[in-house]
Amino acid sequence: MSPEPPPATELTRAQYSGWACCWCGTSLWSGAVSAGIARGRAGAHILDIEVYACPACAAGPNPAGVSWR
Repeated sequence: MSPEPPPATELTRAQYSGWACCWCGTSLWSGAVSAGIARGRAGAHILDIEVYACPACAAGPNPAGVSWR
């Protein structure tokens, strides 16, 4: 089972837009894999969005060693 993506409020613009891996921040040019839905709110606004991971982060349990908790 894949880990839950980081909260939407903690993503960079590139990660939120799907241009970078949601875990390690690597630019995604090809081979991106859906990492699930990053959830978040800003007042009454729902910020939930599908985010993507690079092949290295998608391959295993957090190989980049990034912790969002």
